[in-house]
Amino acid sequence: MGTPFKLSASLELPGAPGLPKQLIPIVLSDQYAHKVEVELVLPASTGTVAVPFGTIPAAGAKVVCVFYELDADAPNLELSFNGGNEPLELSPGGFLVYASPVPDAGIATISIGHTGAGRLWVWLLA
Repeated sequence: MGTPFKLSASLELPGAPGLPKQLIPIVLSDQYAHKVEVELVLPASTGTVAVPFGTIPAAGAKVVCVFYELDADAPNLELSFNGGNEPLELSPGGFLVYASPVPDAGIATISIGHTGAGRLWVWLLA
């Protein structure tokens, strides 16, 4: 039996003039059997760091959360997934949340390209 979790967020957008703001809910309630929590402290040098996936199964993570510490001196990062060559940029103070309740070929690897020091946290659930 898995451990229950709930991921919830919302996006609030301005409506048309005179109308209330639109609130778009983002919710996933599920269970996980595998969890990895990692705090990464990136060195001041240039390089790439692989996120350790520990016990996450081959089908990949069903939830990935990445939070990058807000630090004005930290560089933007490049996150690559499953060995891909089209990285996503993440700037200091930014975050990424991915959810796929039943992945066949989900996120199984993450590499982080950096050009200087920074700190981020990663949570993986499967």
